Amino acid sequence: MRFIWPHKLPGMFWGAFVKDSLRVYGVLPRRLKLAFWIVFALQIVSAVTEMLTLLVISLFAMSVASPEAAMSHFLVRPFLELVPAVAEFCSSPRRMVAFTSSFMILFVVVKSALAMVTNYQSAVFSEKVAMHVGRESIRRYLNKSYYWHISSKSAEVVHKIISRGSLAQLTVQLLTFYSNIICCLFLFTSLFIAQPGLTLVVVVCFGSASLVLYAGLRQSVDKAGQLASSTAIEDNMVMTAMTKGIRELVTYRQQETAMARMLSAVVRGLPARAYLAFCYTMPAAIMETVGFTTIGGMVIYLLSRKIPMEEIVASASILMLTAWRILPSVTRSLALSVGIRGVKPRAQVCLDLLETFAKEKVEAAVAPDPTFKFSVSLELKKASFHYPDTDKNALHDVTLSIRKGQSAGLIGPSGAGKSTLALLVSGLVSPTEGLFEVDGRPLTPETQASYLLKLGYVPQNPLLMEGSLADNVAFSQWGREYDRGEVVRACRLAAMDFAVEDPEALDRPAGGGGLSGGESQRVAIARALFARPEVVIFDEATSALDMANEGAIRRTIGHIRGEITSVIIAHRLTTVRDCDVVFWIEDGGLRMSGPPGEVIPAYERSLEQAAERRDDRAGGRGDGGD
Repeated sequence: MRFIWPHKLPGMFWGAFVKDSLRVYGVLPRRLKLAFWIVFALQIVSAVTEMLTLLVISLFAMSVASPEAAMSHFLVRPFLELVPAVAEFCSSPRRMVAFTSSFMILFVVVKSALAMVTNYQSAVFSEKVAMHVGRESIRRYLNKSYYWHISSKSAEVVHKIISRGSLAQLTVQLLTFYSNIICCLFLFTSLFIAQPGLTLVVVVCFGSASLVLYAGLRQSVDKAGQLASSTAIEDNMVMTAMTKGIRELVTYRQQETAMARMLSAVVRGLPARAYLAFCYTMPAAIMETVGFTTIGGMVIYLLSRKIPMEEIVASASILMLTAWRILPSVTRSLALSVGIRGVKPRAQVCLDLLETFAKEKVEAAVAPDPTFKFSVSLELKKASFHYPDTDKNALHDVTLSIRKGQSAGLIGPSGAGKSTLALLVSGLVSPTEGLFEVDGRPLTPETQASYLLKLGYVPQNPLLMEGSLADNVAFSQWGREYDRGEVVRACRLAAMDFAVEDPEALDRPAGGGGLSGGESQRVAIARALFARPEVVIFDEATSALDMANEGAIRRTIGHIRGEITSVIIAHRLTTVRDCDVVFWIEDGGLRMSGPPGEVIPAYERSLEQAAERRDDRAGGRGDGGD
């Protein structure tokens, strides 16, 4: 335990509590800054009311024990001289007790009501802070460029945003901490007015115990908080990976391994979380012991000095009131200081993110260029591309052209660069080298916005949001009214017989796993066609369909040929046999392009030769082992 020198207390208090409060305050909008001061003012008024209530209760206890002493008290006597009617009413001991009882009831009611209002407003303020943090973080996150989203930073930011609950918890704990500190100051002030000598003893005993306890816990709590934060983030990341890869986990029977990975983070963080919970309750037990030891010791001391019993009763009453009101405030302040240090590491992760976002300029949404048209072709010219977290090119020096209305197939082995090429054609990212041009012109921010409005995309694993089947098909009109007839048209084009043949099917919930993989992909196809796009990218869109449904989708693609430009990524060569042009991608480059009748046979021969070479190598290893 490192000793805390008194002259270092202001700096420690600033670094441990005030600095974080100013950081949170700095990222708040004007309306929440105003709410901050309103809550702070309420807490000060509540603390003052708490002090006055203690004085009134102390006066009541004194009037019961000795009405004459209460009437001659240095705070009561000026009041009685100022209001003669009250002095006349309190002329008898019974009336004095009745008056102080009524006064006590009034103050307790007002104090309790004000405390409830303050606590409620503090909780509302905390929730508003959490909502603001979440809204600003998610808004900035959603408006980042797609190139940023395909980097590792995207996942890191998501896990930081999840920590906004910890930031809200830190905010309310800081506000409550200040409230208790203010309350302690006012209560000690009222106690000092009543009994200066006793106050010095209480301050020395409580202050010393508090400093020793805080010094003993702060470093270990900081370490526990860091470990609890890091393991919580790791736990979230493992859970996210598990939910995304549940099919593979079940297929390869890796449920126990996944569970072990998750529990590893939980188990490593368990001692830290348990320690933080234990430390949060420790101040109550220690300070209660210190408090009542002080009270008992003071009473024994007064008895040994042969002080009159009336004075001992009055002093003991004040000390008991101290234990009733001041001791809980001191205990809560210490417990909150422990809780603040424990939750700070994870809360700061979100606060750091919010401060970083606040420094970045928010680009206004670019208005689409109303004059933009796609009339001739989409072209890549010596285009190369590498993903944000690597310097290795996923595509290199690719030049190709897709005419308007053509259906273009992309074939090649896994990892060849087909999806990357489709990503460039989508216009969501630009080549890191070379050009992507529409009708011979590179995209500007305005023409890119217009081009994306003409784009449809069918992923291999489509997103199905909560809502009806029709809502999911009309995803491009999310939150707005849409034409149900257009939904039916798109469903027919996507061969969604399961929805078209049953009038009520479109109103059934689509989320929650109620659709098969093939049905989900057809919903994604219908979603793309609903927006009446000019370009549609099919990214393994028929991989989950049986041969009959794949044939229906192929007929759909054939039907829209000439009207919609289709880019089709496929492993099944049957999917692209009817395309106008096929591009064979391998090792990030364009190996061959042309009509399907020329490219597909050459690709199939390449696959056969690769299989023969693998068989030869396997046979050679087998011969060597005999």
